[in-house]
Amino acid sequence: PLLYETGGETLCDTVVVVACSPQVQLERLVARNGLEQSAALEMIATQMPLAEKMRRADHVVWNNGPRRILEAQAGTLAAHWSAK
Repeated sequence: PLLYETGGETLCDTVVVVACSPQVQLERLVARNGLEQSAALEMIATQMPLAEKMRRADHVVWNNGPRRILEAQAGTLAAHWSAK
């Protein structure tokens, strides 16, 4: 998840950023990691801003919805790559 922050993008041919709204990001982080909201906000603040990640990405997938929608978007992206 910290691909850009660690310089790992240099090891990749293509970078896909999976993005969501700040509110959804916070809710998911609190639920997944069992953090207090303040701790989750501190963790998010240490990361590169989402807008910068999106600017650097080759592709951006928006993920505010349920997993099935994300899976459909991933399938579309995979089909795009297969067609090249």
